Amino acid sequence: MSIALAFALALLAQEGQATLQSCVFEAEGWVCRYRVPEAIYRPEAPATAPAAPDQPVRETVTAPAPDRETARRAKLIHRCAQANWLSLCTPDDRREAKALKAEADAKAALRLEVTTLAAKDQCPEAIRVALEGGDLDLAREIRAFCAPAD
Repeated sequence: MSIALAFALALLAQEGQATLQSCVFEAEGWVCRYRVPEAIYRPEAPATAPAAPDQPVRETVTAPAPDRETARRAKLIHRCAQANWLSLCTPDDRREAKALKAEADAKAALRLEVTTLAAKDQCPEAIRVALEGGDLDLAREIRAFCAPAD
């Protein structure tokens, strides 16, 4: 029992490493089964040699990598927002995950409303709704979308 408890506490310290599936008392003692997420190893791309001076330099545009906080929030929402009593989420994790999920749902609803208005060619109204919703990035996107192409 103490080994299983120590293992569960060690897993709790490592955020999101494994999910407890079940524990059964057998002849040998407690046997717990965990679901471990798949780990994918992607080696870094090799460094390229500098281009020769007579060749034009091509710039590649890459999407910015999500910051650590955004990734942590997404993982917390996935793991603890609708967790059952058996999961390894603390009450604080559950509260934070529910609040973050509500915030993400509100942002998605606002984006849906604004893009619906923009699709109906009601750009000034769409920009106003985005600004009233407090999403300045969305308002900029809609303003750029609605700008007349010269």
